[in-house]
Amino acid sequence: MKALKKLSTLLTVLVLTACSYDDSKLWEQVNQNTERIASLETWQTETNTNIQSLQTLLNTVDYITAVTPITEAGMEVGYTISFLNSPAITIYHGQKGEQGEQGEDGITPQIGITQGEDGNWYWTLNGKLMTDDQGNPFRANGETGAIGTSAPIPQLSTGNNLRAQGVTTDAQGAILVADAIYLSVNGGQTWTRISGEKGDNFFSRIDTTDPTQVTFIMADGTTTISIPRYTGLMLTFDVTEIELVCGSEQSIRFTASGSNQFTPDNIFVVNPKGWKTIVTKVSGSATEFNLSIIAPTNKESEGEILVMLDNGQGNTDIERIQVTAIKSVLDGTTLTAGALQPGDLAAMIGNRTDLTDITVTSGSINEVDWAAIVSQGSLKTFDLAKAIYTGTDENNLIYNRSSNNAQLISAKLPQGVTGLGELSFQYSYNLTSITLPVEMTSIGRAAFRNCYALTSITLPNGVNNIGAYAFAYCRNLTSITLPDEVTFIENSVFEDCESLTSIIIPDGVKRIGYAFGGCTALTTIICLATTPPTLPGTDVFSDSHNLDVIQVPANSVYTYQASPNWRWYIRCIQPIPK
Repeated sequence: MKALKKLSTLLTVLVLTACSYDDSKLWEQVNQNTERIASLETWQTETNTNIQSLQTLLNTVDYITAVTPITEAGMEVGYTISFLNSPAITIYHGQKGEQGEQGEDGITPQIGITQGEDGNWYWTLNGKLMTDDQGNPFRANGETGAIGTSAPIPQLSTGNNLRAQGVTTDAQGAILVADAIYLSVNGGQTWTRISGEKGDNFFSRIDTTDPTQVTFIMADGTTTISIPRYTGLMLTFDVTEIELVCGSEQSIRFTASGSNQFTPDNIFVVNPKGWKTIVTKVSGSATEFNLSIIAPTNKESEGEILVMLDNGQGNTDIERIQVTAIKSVLDGTTLTAGALQPGDLAAMIGNRTDLTDITVTSGSINEVDWAAIVSQGSLKTFDLAKAIYTGTDENNLIYNRSSNNAQLISAKLPQGVTGLGELSFQYSYNLTSITLPVEMTSIGRAAFRNCYALTSITLPNGVNNIGAYAFAYCRNLTSITLPDEVTFIENSVFEDCESLTSIIIPDGVKRIGYAFGGCTALTTIICLATTPPTLPGTDVFSDSHNLDVIQVPANSVYTYQASPNWRWYIRCIQPIPK
């Protein structure tokens, strides 16, 4: 600026007093000032680029895929840093430009960063923290520390460039000097003069020798930032958002790339509160895994599951799955509900009678909810195994209130039910499977009569009472497990179970009635009691024309052969093989 004023004065004098003048030195000075300003503006542009790039490095959770040198006139001047998922950035070397000649113009401004005790990074100028008017330091990695938030970015500019933008004075009210450097830390609202000279960059060098990471060394020679290289490490999920009913579970498949030696030990999962996950490897695959996600059982919830893949060599990939737990889903005629309070299910069903499938994933139901279930004339399946029954009829539960029992194919009863009432599932012709709760102690009279499609059933260990005709006419029943608590097998319990080929009678049974009439396929009976159970007559097994063997404890063979009514089957009685 001083030089331009001198030039103006000299030109005026020359015009007024002389016809000839050697102005080569004067124009040389003007050219030098012009070149100097241009050089400063180039440096200012490069430095602002570096500031932006530095902030990107501080905030990135990405991987570096390439470091490419930038050359000008055959000389290396910087690097292009390429990332796996983010735009590339450019940084320039920390090489000094031409130094000024006078006083304060010779000061070298240096932008840098320093890590505070709180673990965050802060901007520095000439080794000191940059601060606002209140003395607060400026964060370099996000205003609130969260990745992705906008942190204030210092900006540099020459006075010449600011003049072109219409700025005339700095923050202190002084006239801008063309070849001075100015700093703004508030988005260009105000500018403070920090130097009049191009100085060192804040990147000293980049270390690319480590195959697992790239290290950026700052101008102070000690501050470093390390960014992992991309090594092919990647998690790929089929879905990134999941909505589940409370208490339900869903399995999703994902691929862990970068090695064919990964196991679930390389996978780390962070769950929102109440959520659970299980990682298993897909059998026969080198890179595929299953992630089972279980929603909270007692409340609606949403959050983010973080899945991390660690190759054990300092490289990690992180993926996020958004998860939401809701109370119910009604899809056409299928209702799935969870986190229930007694009465909730009935309210959800309302006046509908056309549901075909009902599943409760968590919570409690009562007799009102049960009545709403059995009112569905088209019901094919219900799964209440994860529900708790709190109704007053838990020891006498009856399903046979529907006009169309024949539609039912599969059923799972709720926890807390202790007994089935008389005729409970009678005429459920298409019932192929049923799961009973462990609390069950009694099976009512004719509870499963005429369940033609039922092929097998396991009774809980606590069942001690099975009513007459309980499984009568279950023509496809081939096997049944009787619990140890049973002491009496009632008349006609297995009447006309014409596919039943064998049965084990527990050692607690004291008496066997006319339970096996019409069991024409029965070939094997295993009786575990050391004392022969009482038989009401000689014809208890008379319809079992194919009966080949009655196995009993070895020490009790003679006792059975000599016992009243058992001796009629003396030819069949044999010891249980060891």
